[in-house]
Amino acid sequence: MAFATNGAVTIHYERMAAGNGPVVILLAGAGRPSTDFDYGFCAPLVAAGFVPIRIDSRDTGRSTALVDDVPDLHAVKAAALGQGDAPPPYGIADMAADVLAVMEAEKIGAVHLVGRSIGGLVAQQLAVQAPGRVLSLSLVMAMSRSMADAVPDAALDRLAADHIPDENSYAARQLGVAQANGMAADFDAGRVAEEARTAWRHGVHRGGTARHFAASLAAPDLRPALGALCVPTLILHGRHDKVIPLARALETAEAISGAIIEIDEQMAHDGPPRLRAAWGARIAAHLAGLPPMS
Repeated sequence: MAFATNGAVTIHYERMAAGNGPVVILLAGAGRPSTDFDYGFCAPLVAAGFVPIRIDSRDTGRSTALVDDVPDLHAVKAAALGQGDAPPPYGIADMAADVLAVMEAEKIGAVHLVGRSIGGLVAQQLAVQAPGRVLSLSLVMAMSRSMADAVPDAALDRLAADHIPDENSYAARQLGVAQANGMAADFDAGRVAEEARTAWRHGVHRGGTARHFAASLAAPDLRPALGALCVPTLILHGRHDKVIPLARALETAEAISGAIIEIDEQMAHDGPPRLRAAWGARIAAHLAGLPPMS
């Protein structure tokens, strides 16, 4: 197992292929370990000569979990809307610094970044913080600013009340999440439960999703800074995404010069196997078509 260190935080990561090809760093969604980027997703990238590295973001997988930090999500939301001062346990910029720590550990100068949901927000933050280190962005379920103005308080209540004591409880939770956020035609209880158990065994931590959510609520509006960048960007978003509305992906595409956005009519806010394979293939084709690195 490989680890990088950013201050008091240790980040676990895994190379999904051998070789010296261009590196593609994979960043998963809120509270989700790196196992969401499975071999079905990675295979097209590897076949195209890229080296995927999937990262367990802090509070997921085998990376440091800050289980004693319990954010007041309502206060963080209010602060994001200009009412009070309630910082999250850590911010999107801290998560971007974790990625830089992995790059330093691997002695990588610049990478392609793939981010799903909050992972895409982290990828954009890194492009703003260190533009010379980012060769491209591939954003699945994209947003470029806080969702504080759109997230209902009831959703924050559910996150705050999340109590997941064991693997069976997590599988049950994920069945509900898949039903609420995915396409009905993709729902397969056996598959969802199996993937949940895989994630649990790799590392799902108490309060991790809430802390990630707090970081995203407190995120700055990255659009002005993104407009100053020249970074090849592909955005893949679902027409039926109820978590990150399509309007947020469209405004992200508008902010980044030359960004390509593709809207999937059969996609919501979930990643069943058919979509994971399609995302991997589309991103691999996009990256292969970019000009060679200088």
